[in-house]
Amino acid sequence: MVIFQNLILSILLSTFGPGQDDPLKTMPKNDAGRIAKSLPGVVLGPDASVPPIVDAAEWLPLESTVYLFDHPVNKKKTLKQVLTKIDRAPGSKQGAGTKGWALELPSGTTRYLKPDGKSGLVAATDVSKPNAFIIRLSPPEPIVHTSSTAKNEVSKEIKISICDLDSPTDVSYSGQVKCTWTDLGGWKVKVPHGTYDTRLIKISYNGSIGPASVEAWKYMFLAKGVGPVAFTDSRDISAFIFYNNDTDHAGVLRSLKRASDG
Repeated sequence: MVIFQNLILSILLSTFGPGQDDPLKTMPKNDAGRIAKSLPGVVLGPDASVPPIVDAAEWLPLESTVYLFDHPVNKKKTLKQVLTKIDRAPGSKQGAGTKGWALELPSGTTRYLKPDGKSGLVAATDVSKPNAFIIRLSPPEPIVHTSSTAKNEVSKEIKISICDLDSPTDVSYSGQVKCTWTDLGGWKVKVPHGTYDTRLIKISYNGSIGPASVEAWKYMFLAKGVGPVAFTDSRDISAFIFYNNDTDHAGVLRSLKRASDG
């Protein structure tokens, strides 16, 4: 009987022993706690074989794409992100024919993305349609940073101007936020669309915008050749004034559809 009990104990220990019951064990504690809350059961474990981000466009392909995400907890809720080529990139010379890219977030905000040779992909301007604001970020917020020009962490002091759509020169809110972009390494994740090898990106914000003090974090799992397959928060930077609960904006990839841009 003792031998049999010891055998059962050995099996249990080998199945549920240290390191196997917690796929987030090697992640910093605070980060692991936030991801476990917003994306329960998504992370399978660390994966050191995932290459670093050298070309940002490989990890967020600039192709016309419709991403459909499920809410990780509320199965009846879906979120959509739409990446679209636009006729003119913001800031480019009129008549130059410089195309741009717009990312429509589930929150109703449009982010205007642009490649930056020194950094990767950045966003300098957002338009929040639900709140009728234009958000200008100087310098632009890093979205996907390249490892060839950055170490594991990049911080920028970003000045923020939020203007009414009807009076784009009049500032309704302003502030400054320290934005820190961090690559938390390679992770294997499982979402409705499949299992992916990803890089985990964390973007943290600390500062103030108008009447609001900002201390927030968001996480994004990027798969090479695909883009975001899971995220904890899809809000733009100005939304911290209006919303506090980031778990309402989390998503796991259900499907994606790409179209030729010609």
